Amino acid sequence: MKDFTQLSVDELNKMDKHVLITIIVALQKQLNTISKQLEFLTEQIALMNQRAFGRKTEQLSQIDGQLSFGDVFNEIEFRADAAPEPEVTEIVVSSHKRRKKSARDENLDGLPARIFEHTLSDEELAEQFPNGYKELPVESYRRLSIIPQTFLVDEHHIHVYASKDNDGTIVRAERPADLFRNSIATPSLVAAIINGKYPNHLPLDRQSRCYKDNGVKLEPNTMANWMMNAADLYLSTIFDELHKHLYSFPVIHADETSCRVIRDGRPAGSESWMWVYRSGTYDNGHPVIIYDFQKTRRTDHPEEFLKDYSGTLVTDGYQVYHSLEKKRDGLQVAGCWVHAKRKFAEMVKAGGNNGTIAAEATKRISELFHLGSQLQDLSREERKRQRSLVIKPKVDGFFVWAKNAAAKLSPESATCKGLQYCINQEQFLRVFLSNGDVPMDNNAALSEHSHKPQNVRSVHLLWAGKTGATSTLSVERKRVRLSTASWRPRKQTISASMTTWSSC
Repeated sequence: MKDFTQLSVDELNKMDKHVLITIIVALQKQLNTISKQLEFLTEQIALMNQRAFGRKTEQLSQIDGQLSFGDVFNEIEFRADAAPEPEVTEIVVSSHKRRKKSARDENLDGLPARIFEHTLSDEELAEQFPNGYKELPVESYRRLSIIPQTFLVDEHHIHVYASKDNDGTIVRAERPADLFRNSIATPSLVAAIINGKYPNHLPLDRQSRCYKDNGVKLEPNTMANWMMNAADLYLSTIFDELHKHLYSFPVIHADETSCRVIRDGRPAGSESWMWVYRSGTYDNGHPVIIYDFQKTRRTDHPEEFLKDYSGTLVTDGYQVYHSLEKKRDGLQVAGCWVHAKRKFAEMVKAGGNNGTIAAEATKRISELFHLGSQLQDLSREERKRQRSLVIKPKVDGFFVWAKNAAAKLSPESATCKGLQYCINQEQFLRVFLSNGDVPMDNNAALSEHSHKPQNVRSVHLLWAGKTGATSTLSVERKRVRLSTASWRPRKQTISASMTTWSSC
């Protein structure tokens, strides 16, 4: 077959007009195909460079005051500046002057205080004031001190009483129940161990060394056993009750993340999954957060966990959740606009943010979030009404634009796949427009206080099954967290092999 790309000028001059038109059309199609392939390969190279060397944040520009991974080591230099200590200002009232508390004083309020009185002796006063003196108002200032970890031995003396008549009557004073039978563990000690293991991400080996430095010998396997026993004896009931309580919320969030464990009956490093379920963003009171460890990502895990739930489930685009909606009456799935935006934000970071379809998609979705953020403080009904008036036309315009833009792109390109994701999820991404209690995103399940700590702890899971740390996998199997910002002045955490409950 003749190669039309190698024709000479003479051969082209001798050809019929219709033949030339056919050749040109064929070459145009070939050129379009090559252009799309080149665009796809360029896009893939940019994405690989971004994933390997680029920033992980989805913010398009660095946030002021935000530490990147490279800044963590030199955090002291990063945060230090020449700014003066915060000064105390005054508010002038018509009848008197009221001193306003500084940020420093507000931070120190509520903490236990030690009072140090600095006075002059009578001899010094007599020397300075031979004719007598009067004392002026005391000058005071505050400094913050810390008492390192302190261990106390609670020695209980049980008083025993017997009858003087020697009739055999013996009475013992009541004693508090032990946390575990014949164990030195106390609630405060076990809570401190668990608080170190989970919120502060300190492995048991490291905690054991810290205790040893303070003169206390606690082996990692002993601490692991305490954590498991605390869960089995005390916290599993809390888990079950909070699981039931979660069903009472009209909107809940769900998400899952992968993790790896060693020696749980499968090959080392096998992939497992941590599922998180959380009460809705707009629900008042204590948010309920439950972690559920599973070895697989199969549909039956969320199906079993949510078997008695009726309401709206906010998730990403994972098909497992959509299949639940089809099987269940009373369960509605709402999509997440953050996941929709993420696919385009990655392209913008990889290839620039000017004039591309990915940049336009990012801009349009960011506008939806900006408009939605202005409605956060409204009531449910008013939020729904304003969303219909202000945001719905923007959402309609986005999907019309997305369908037209996707038709012009190669189906293999990342941008087209991002648009197709939005188009396929349109039914779920629109749910928030008809329900004022449904947020635009699933960030509640991914926030710093719920899902993100699990990613930090995932490296600890790698040692599950190791001698002296057999509790680690069990500890992560089911985790419950109850938290509220109103409890922030005091922080308590209890977690163990089946359950974690914390208030912070």
